[in-house]
Amino acid sequence: MSSATGIEQYQRESGLTRAARRAARRFAALPGLFTFTVDVEEHGCGSRARAQTGRLLDLLAAAGARGTFFVLDEVVRTDPRLVAAIARRGHEVASHGHTHRPLAAEGAARFRAGMEAARDRLADIAGAAPIGFRAPYFSLTPAATWAPEILTELGFAYSSSVLPAWNPLAGWPGAPRRPFLWPSGLLELPVPVARLGPARLPFLGGMYLRWLPPWRLRGLSARWAAEEAGGALWSYCHPYDLDRGETLVHRADAGALGSLMLWLNRGPTLPRLEGLLHGRRSEPFAARLAELRQAAPAWPA
Repeated sequence: MSSATGIEQYQRESGLTRAARRAARRFAALPGLFTFTVDVEEHGCGSRARAQTGRLLDLLAAAGARGTFFVLDEVVRTDPRLVAAIARRGHEVASHGHTHRPLAAEGAARFRAGMEAARDRLADIAGAAPIGFRAPYFSLTPAATWAPEILTELGFAYSSSVLPAWNPLAGWPGAPRRPFLWPSGLLELPVPVARLGPARLPFLGGMYLRWLPPWRLRGLSARWAAEEAGGALWSYCHPYDLDRGETLVHRADAGALGSLMLWLNRGPTLPRLEGLLHGRRSEPFAARLAELRQAAPAWPA
């Protein structure tokens, strides 16, 4: 390594450290225990999820943290070694569904058949049947209330698929914001949201975590801590949120502007995730279930 390269590397690493320290202050109001979650899926052409998921695994290892990885069945089929690596490094492997489509677009019969096959594939590779499920787009909405019963019948213990607010892709305004039990007994862990005027934002994940300004993240973190004490705190991200080398992907579900927003501003993701982990303990959902279930009321009551 040349001296110039060495200096450049040092500056890059120290810059990241400073950014992470600044980010940590924005999340200071949040509780010390949370769950770091990843939706493992491809984004566009080619296979890029492996390298970016590896960066997330290294990030967690450096922090001494464990998380929950929701793996889409497409990735399970095309890259079983990645799934095995996630399990081998001590993280929970859960299901992100058998296809990346909203639940309502699938229908109950197709969902049941697809999820049964996806569950079995994941179990064969990870060494244990998954007990957790996350719907694509957080699409467990009033149009898909048949899903919890099917998941329970297939052996799943919990879901983190409800976004309890309005959202342009999928949301359920009026759903509980804290963990609750579906009539089938399935535990639901809603997306953490914080109030901003009349809206509630899932500020700890995806484009929100990347695009919200620092002062806004600080305010939303403090508001969540004040209003949602006792809720299940968790973050979420995708491998592509870190991928600064990916070309622009035009997504039909996001439109031209949405596709551009998903592509731009990926640089802040890693330091913000590092800041979120700083001074905080991340445990997989599977390790927190007993505690979360004990306080969860039935819904609908």
